[in-house]
Amino acid sequence: MADNEETESKSGGGLLPIINLVLLVLVLAVGGFVAWKLMNMEQPAEQPADKSTVQQTDETTIPEAEDDANAAPIPLDIDNLTINLADTDRERYLRVKITLYCRSEEAKAKISTHMLEIKDLLLSAISGKKFSEIRTPQGKYELKEDLTERINRIVGGHPVKKLLFTDFVSQ
Repeated sequence: MADNEETESKSGGGLLPIINLVLLVLVLAVGGFVAWKLMNMEQPAEQPADKSTVQQTDETTIPEAEDDANAAPIPLDIDNLTINLADTDRERYLRVKITLYCRSEEAKAKISTHMLEIKDLLLSAISGKKFSEIRTPQGKYELKEDLTERINRIVGGHPVKKLLFTDFVSQ
């Protein structure tokens, strides 16, 4: 009778360590996944603590900046644009009104001659964005910088001093 109890406890005891091992592997896998997701989250770019450490090169210097540093920028409004966003879970629209600040009257005239190309660029660039990318202040800032750079590339030189969203409504 003692032998029967001993064999029963040995056969039933073999399943418990396997269950424990499976649970341990599962907990480690979930913990590793959570750690990986936290490490890969987008973090804002670090700003240099001291501006004197930033060195200007030919790529970062805007040639027109020295010429008209004290000149008042000249605004140029771009009409309301209604754009479909790239969200797939539901249809989202963005109504945006943009004001470009030009460096001079000549720059404003140069931009005006390229207005159709600029509107096409705005529609193409913004429609490729998802709402989650542009809803935060950081996302709006990055969109402004990207659009300013692209417009300056189309027109040639650096006629656009800055770009402002004067109306930004999404649905």
